[in-house]
Amino acid sequence: MTENKKVFVTDGQDLAERAEQLKADGVTDVTVVVNTFNFTRYQESNDGKELQPVIDGINKAVGQKLNITLHVGIKEGFNDDEILDFLQLTFQHKYDIVFLPTISYDLIKSKMPALRKVSGESGNVDMYKYPGSVGRIGFLMN
Repeated sequence: MTENKKVFVTDGQDLAERAEQLKADGVTDVTVVVNTFNFTRYQESNDGKELQPVIDGINKAVGQKLNITLHVGIKEGFNDDEILDFLQLTFQHKYDIVFLPTISYDLIKSKMPALRKVSGESGNVDMYKYPGSVGRIGFLMN
């Protein structure tokens, strides 16, 4: 099954317009690089771009039955207060939230003490699951 995986990586800005065509083209997984779901922070750190198109794109991709992975870089003093918000997404959605090596993983994991490592194919990402969640948390290894 994993041999047929076709991944599309995006900042999500035009994902809503492209989701249907991506599905038609055989894309199975969409990776969205997004470091915050705070509207003001997003706009300030993305040259004035709006967050809403990203959210709409993720929803459209889910509607097309595409698997969603969010790549998140946590930075101290910028979005480190959103770690548990990203965890919360895994209770509501079958997303993989993959934290990039921008901050100590021990710091992130300390905020999620019930994380349990899960087995399975994940490449260079260590995958974890929180009890009761439908999505997973991952840590990209160097």
